[in-house]
This record gives sequence, C-alpha cells and structure tokens, in this order.
Amino acid sequence: MPTTLFFVLLTLTEPLKFGTNVSLTTPDNAVNQVQCILHNMNMPFELKSLSWLRARREVKLDRLDGYFTTHLTYEMSQHGKLSSPIYLENWYWFTHPDSINVDPKKLRYGVVRGSYQANWFKTQNITSLVEVNSLEEIVNVLHHHRVDKVLLDLDDFNNTADNLGIDASPYQRSFYRYVPLGVFAANKLINSHPSFLDKFDETIPQCAPAPFYLSQGEQVQILDKLLTPLEGLISQPIITDTVTQSNHIQLSKKELKLADELWVKEVKAHQHGLAKKMLLIDASLYLKQWQTQFNGIVTETILIDKQGKNAAISKITSDYWQGDESKFSLVYKQSIAHRFSSVEYDASTHHFQVHLSLPIKDPQGEHIGVITLGVDVEKVLHSFNNIVLN
Repeated sequence: MPTTLFFVLLTLTEPLKFGTNVSLTTPDNAVNQVQCILHNMNMPFELKSLSWLRARREVKLDRLDGYFTTHLTYEMSQHGKLSSPIYLENWYWFTHPDSINVDPKKLRYGVVRGSYQANWFKTQNITSLVEVNSLEEIVNVLHHHRVDKVLLDLDDFNNTADNLGIDASPYQRSFYRYVPLGVFAANKLINSHPSFLDKFDETIPQCAPAPFYLSQGEQVQILDKLLTPLEGLISQPIITDTVTQSNHIQLSKKELKLADELWVKEVKAHQHGLAKKMLLIDASLYLKQWQTQFNGIVTETILIDKQGKNAAISKITSDYWQGDESKFSLVYKQSIAHRFSSVEYDASTHHFQVHLSLPIKDPQGEHIGVITLGVDVEKVLHSFNNIVLN
C-alpha cells in the first residue's frame, strides 16, 4: 500500500511529522479526512513519502510526531495515544478460486509489507508466505496464484483489480471486520502541544466522510438471518396491542419535547426513572427475551408508535422521542418494506452497528408504528463466514 508523510507546520521552524501507509489513489480516504481536520485546525501542511515501519521506529526515537494506525499495540502504547476514529476500513479475505477447498492449515498468505494488515497478521499469529511493496503487487500475486489468500480493504481490492484489468468476481470474498483508522500522537507531540489530540478529536465531526452503508450482499445476509423472526415478532398481539395503546396517548409538541428532555436528562445523570419504568412493562420484557436468541447479534429492540414515541424497549435508549430520526421518519408511512441505516461506530463498546427498521401495520394494512433493531454488523456477518472475531 502506498506510504505518505504529513508535515503539519505549527511554526515556520518546527513542523509536525506524521507517517501513514494509506492509499492516495482511493477517493474519500483517511488522508482526505486528516487534511480537512488539520485545515480546520488552521495548521498548514505538506505531504511526503515515508514507510509505516520507519514511522514506528522514528516515533520511538522521538523524531516523528505520529502515524496512521488501525489500533494501538501494546508495544507502542508507552510511546503515545490514539485519536478517535477518523475513517472506517472494510476488511475482507480474498481467496483464489483454485484455493477455495484447500485445507486452511495449508493456505499461503500474502501481505503488503508495512501495511496495517501486516501488523494485524502479527497480532493474529498469521505467517505470510509472500510480502510485497504495493497494493498492485499483492493483487497480482493473488491473481497469479503465488498465494491463496490476502486480507484487504474491499474498495482497495476492487479498485486495484479494476485498474489492473483483473476480473475480481472469481475471487471468493468473506467479511473479516470493520477497522477504525485513527491517528497515533506520539508523546513528543503530546508533551509539546498538550491540547493537540483533544482539538483533533473535536474537529473530526466537521470532516466526517459520507455515511458508510452496507453492501447489497451484506444486507441480504442480514435479512436472511433476521427478517423472518422479525416479521414473526411484529405479528404478535403483545407488540401490536402495545403500539396501539401507545397511539391512544397523544402528546402535544410541547409535551413531547418536555418528556424527551426529561428522559435525556435522566439518562445522562444515570437515573433512568422513565426508562426503567418502561423497561418493566410486559412488551419490553418480551422484546428483551426475544432478542436473546441471537446471541448478541441484536443489541437492542425499540418499538415506536406513530408519534415517534418509545412504546417498548429492550434496553435503555438515549432519548424518548425517535420522530426526528431516520430510523422512524424514513420508514413510517413509507412504501418500503424495511430500511438499513448507515454503519455507526460506538466508541464506548468498539463495535459497529446498523439499525434495521420495519413498519408495523394493523390488520387492515394501515401503518401504526415502527420497530427498530440495533444489529452488531461484525457479529452477524461473522456468523455466516465462520470466523472468530478477536
């Protein structure tokens, strides 16, 4: 994978230096996000090549201020801190068609030298047979069957194969994980500019990339696992009766606003008065029990009435009124049968999830509410690929 170095000029005589091996050829990548962030922090910069391995070494020698990385290794944790995620990579295993039935213990792995995947291989005790210097080389190595399997970002593989004139369709692909990419700030930088990392993190939302959505194939996999049970759930009388009863309680805009504000205030204060009361109703207990069958794939279930109010919940939600959120507004009284949200990263749990929403209808086919599932994306996709998530 191509390598680059950032020079961030805080002064005319002492630029900051960041190393990365993020590809410069993929549109809307992490390089673009960092450029935007530093620009919004009023920090001019230059771009120059530097290998990732050298970047790590230079940090240890206090000659580099940081680098891009997917995770903070134990080795480097004493040398600095990692920013919040700035970009999301979508890692897939790609297997040569002639190697699909090869004994897993005999598979030959290839990797780009100095890439995030190379570092990841070490954490997973995977030995690579072939190491090359670029993304183009590793795709070619797989194409000519010098290796059986490689681990690459989905867009990187597809774009590189296309640029090389290689048909990507024969290569079996299986989801491995989403990988949040951040900026490692060395102690040297933190000590000289203590507020840098906080300001960097604060500026990330201003430069957020376009929403990341599941591919069509990934959506089909999730629907295959969850749609039939979910349709069975919303046909249960306890669900339809609960949302109907909630619809009979109409609140004015002012009442909705006050109820939502109180709910949010209690949640932030860890009091949860209103939320805990709702958790104890029969429908909420039913939802909580229902989702246990999925072994953590379903993280939450929310029953929403026609006003956008919570009618039942399997776990405490951050707010009471969902009426202004797309998981409700883009589903209720719409013609679609279901809707997936964009992929969201939960920094507190380090998990990625989407919301899958379906309209709830009465026997006459009239919309009376919405049900929304929080789905742990990695767990559900791994359940199809038989891969253990570390």
